[in-house]
Amino acid sequence: MVRPTTVAVAAAAGTGGWYLSNLATRDRMRAQLGTVQNQPESVVAYRPVHTQAHWGDTAPIICEDGSMIELWTPPSRELQLSRLRKEEFDVLVIGGGATGSGLALDAQTRGLKVALVERDDFAAGTSSRSTKLIHGGIRYLMLTFQTKMPTCFSDIFRNLTFNKANYDVVAADLHERAYMIESAPFMTRPLPMMIPMYHWWEVPVMWTGGKLYDGIAGSRRKVPASHFMSKQEAMYNFPTLAGTDPNGNTLKGCLILYDGQMNDTRMNLCIALTASQYGASIANHTSVERLLTKGTVGAPDYKITGAAVCDELSGEKFEIRAKQVINATGPFTDSVRKMADPKAQDIIVPAQGAHLVLPDYLSPDHMGFVRMTSDGRVLYFLPWEGSTIAGTTDHRVSVTDLPSVTEDEVNFIISEANAVLNRPIRKDIIRACWAGIRPLVRNPDATDTKAIARDHVVDMQAGGLVSVCGGKWTTYRKMAEDGLDKMLARNPELAKKARPCSTMNMQLVGADRAGLVCSGDFGKVVVTLREKYDFSKGAANHLVSNYGTRALQVAQIAANLDSTSSGEDPSDDLRNYRKLYSKYPMLEAEVLFACRHEYASTIVDVLARRTRLAFLDSEAALASVPRVAKLMSDELKWSDEEINQQKAQAAAFLKTMSLKEVAMSSAF
Repeated sequence: MVRPTTVAVAAAAGTGGWYLSNLATRDRMRAQLGTVQNQPESVVAYRPVHTQAHWGDTAPIICEDGSMIELWTPPSRELQLSRLRKEEFDVLVIGGGATGSGLALDAQTRGLKVALVERDDFAAGTSSRSTKLIHGGIRYLMLTFQTKMPTCFSDIFRNLTFNKANYDVVAADLHERAYMIESAPFMTRPLPMMIPMYHWWEVPVMWTGGKLYDGIAGSRRKVPASHFMSKQEAMYNFPTLAGTDPNGNTLKGCLILYDGQMNDTRMNLCIALTASQYGASIANHTSVERLLTKGTVGAPDYKITGAAVCDELSGEKFEIRAKQVINATGPFTDSVRKMADPKAQDIIVPAQGAHLVLPDYLSPDHMGFVRMTSDGRVLYFLPWEGSTIAGTTDHRVSVTDLPSVTEDEVNFIISEANAVLNRPIRKDIIRACWAGIRPLVRNPDATDTKAIARDHVVDMQAGGLVSVCGGKWTTYRKMAEDGLDKMLARNPELAKKARPCSTMNMQLVGADRAGLVCSGDFGKVVVTLREKYDFSKGAANHLVSNYGTRALQVAQIAANLDSTSSGEDPSDDLRNYRKLYSKYPMLEAEVLFACRHEYASTIVDVLARRTRLAFLDSEAALASVPRVAKLMSDELKWSDEEINQQKAQAAAFLKTMSLKEVAMSSAF
């Protein structure tokens, strides 16, 4: 077994993978992270014990300086379910997306005892289908000062306004943008985006808008300031950008505006794992069938006391007891609200947004562009995970578990992108296409019941059900904070034991929170992966940007898998780390890591949400299904029947990500 250096393995408990057995270091870690529920061992209290033969990546390792370290791993799913069956919780969160996971983390770190259940997988719904941006909202900034997008210089004065509500949304979003970028610095990055300008009057207008965006963000901006870029420099940085627009107007320059970028499902997973690390009991593939209640709906004694749930993997049904239930199910919010009150009025207005995934050569890996579309929406064209994302659309739909892209959406995105590209997009180069349902929400307290809330809404129902809905990815932390604050204001029993919210300065698993691994310099982890495990620079960067310090655990699994599969001596210098698909950096070791440390239970969990292969290339993902099935069946001891079911479910899911399943015309 490769012996990592002290830099590689000195990842204290909860810093994202490792903790030193040295008591002084452990005490330092606790001082950095704090204790949970006054349990000094809570960070490691639920670490399951496995045999070294099966879990070689969790065996104690002796560092080169003689320090003994032991790997941290989340409690097994079976142990989590056992807690859900046996214990009573202060708070039960329904929904394992960004908002639900944020609620679990916030409540647990306030000192409450928390359970979370998710019908499918963490981030299986809307939270996995975002534009991958951490942003304040360029469109809302425009609508703060303009009633509609200006098309000429005189429109600027004709449309001039000031919308305080839109300004407040942008300000709040930019405040949360700074937190998100800091919370998982190994995964997030500032991303410059060009806004091309083809009229001279746009230059001062856009420049002013960029400076307002910077100013609203304030000193805690966490991204570089916006600036003007000349036509020549813009064409150099973004070679596929067109020099003229469809009307023949020449490019005058670009505004460079910065926002943040992330990997949404892995961010979501980090939030959920961090909640578990602090003591929350979390379980994916566990659906709520009904709410447990006392009294009669509408009566003063009516109270929700938990939920009856079903383990979707085993079919077992049981009850979870809780003093408070919080609904964070996104587009499915109303279905849970009606479990509490069948006469509850719908408040969710589902809207679909579609994205196309294209080859990387259409955008540089360091810059994207933004375009205001012909109908006033915003089109993003962004580099992500070695590919290019183009989107998004916005139209009302019905709620469905597996939304898919329509032909109109594909044609719209291609048409709008081609208007400012000198290398037109063709349908035959689209590698994947996917849609997400954004849960817009009517404010139930508003006079106009048709009005859509600009921000998130916390809905309080009789019986005590709290629903946190609306908002967007960037504001998940604030949504959780507001939801819990309002819940505690109406629940004095829990308010007495709850501490104030502490998530604003909290980092997530993998972020080297105690500073014992790399002192926040993740380049050191990249070097360790390259020098000690012989990964290429690209592979090392891939692992660190997705796992942070936990990349060291993936590397150890890869080293063990390589030596086992090759039959070579583990100390042999030859390395042959196997990929899931030759074109992409995802490793077979990541499948095993996902099963052992990230609650992956299905092939779709791995291909769509632990790795992102399904979102990047549906055909490559489909080709990887047999190998992923083999790895997971060996790890999880699936029967032949289960293997076949898993393969069929994966194929059905991947159909929704493939352009072949969209009825296409030959417009492009």
